[in-house]
Amino acid sequence: MRITIIKSDQKGIKAVELGRQKLIVTCILSVISVMAIIGATFYTTKWALQQDLVSESAIQKWQVELAQQKQELERAKRLSEDKVQALSSRLASMQAHILRLDAAGARLASEAGIKDEFGFGEAPAMGGPNEDVSADKATYHDVASSLDNIQSSIEAKEQQLFALESLLLDKNISAEQKISGRPVNTGWLSSPYGYRADPFTGKRAWHAGIDFSALAGSDVVATAAGVVTTVERKSGYGIFVEISHGDGYTTRYGHNKTVLVKKGDLVEKGEVIAKVGSTGRSTGPHVHYEVTRNGKRVNPWGYLKQ
Repeated sequence: MRITIIKSDQKGIKAVELGRQKLIVTCILSVISVMAIIGATFYTTKWALQQDLVSESAIQKWQVELAQQKQELERAKRLSEDKVQALSSRLASMQAHILRLDAAGARLASEAGIKDEFGFGEAPAMGGPNEDVSADKATYHDVASSLDNIQSSIEAKEQQLFALESLLLDKNISAEQKISGRPVNTGWLSSPYGYRADPFTGKRAWHAGIDFSALAGSDVVATAAGVVTTVERKSGYGIFVEISHGDGYTTRYGHNKTVLVKKGDLVEKGEVIAKVGSTGRSTGPHVHYEVTRNGKRVNPWGYLKQ
C-alpha cells in the first residue's frame, strides 16, 4: 500500500510517496502528539484548579481568624464596659452616702444650734504643688482598692454620725413630748381646775380640767407631741380627742366643733388638732383641757407654766 502526496511550491510540483511503514510511523507520531497535547492540557487544567482551591481555602481560613479576633475584641470591650459600669455604680452609691452624710451633718448642726463650720454640702478645698508626671499611672485594681477603702470609711462615719443624730433626736423628742403651754393660741382661762359652781345647776361640783374660752372655729393645738388614741363623741365632753405622750401621760380636749386628726395619727407639739366648739355639756365655745398621769387626772395648771 502506497500513498502519494503532491506538494506544490515555487520550484514546482513534487510528488512524495509514503510507503506502508512510513504511513504507520506517521500515524503513530500523530496519535502520540495528540495524546501529549491532551495530557498536557489535562494536567495544566488540574493544576490550575488545585491552585484555585488552595486560594479559596486560605481565604476561608482568614475569614475564620478574623471572626475569632472580632469576637475576642467584642469580649474585651464588654469586659471593659462591665468594669466601667461597676466603678460607675460604686461611685453613685458612694455619692448617695455622701449626700446622706451632708444632710445628716446639716441637720445635726441645725438641731444642736451650732454654726456649720464644716460646710456640709460643699466640696472641700484642696491644693498642693505640681503633680509628679513621672509617677506610675493608676491601674483598675488600684482604683478599685481605693474605692473599697473610701467606701468602708464613709460607711463607718455614716453610722457614727447617725448614732449622734439619733441621740440628739431622742433628746429633742423628749422635749417635744413634755407637756407645756395652752391648748389654744388665742383665748382666756374661763374656769380653773378643782371645785367650782356648776354652770348648769349652780351647785358646788368638781371640775377635773381647765376651760379656755375662745372664738368658735379657732384652733385647738396639741400641748405635746404624741399619738392620737381617741377621737369620739363622749358623754359630757362632746366631740373629744385624747393624745398619749408616753410615760403614762395623756392630754384631753373636749367640746370641739370639728376634729382634724384621727386615731393612730402622730402629732407634733403645737399642731392644730381640732376647732373650738360647744358640743356636749357646754354653755359656749371653749376647750375643756385635761392632763392625766397613769390614768389619774392631775391639775394642768403646773404644765401651763412650763
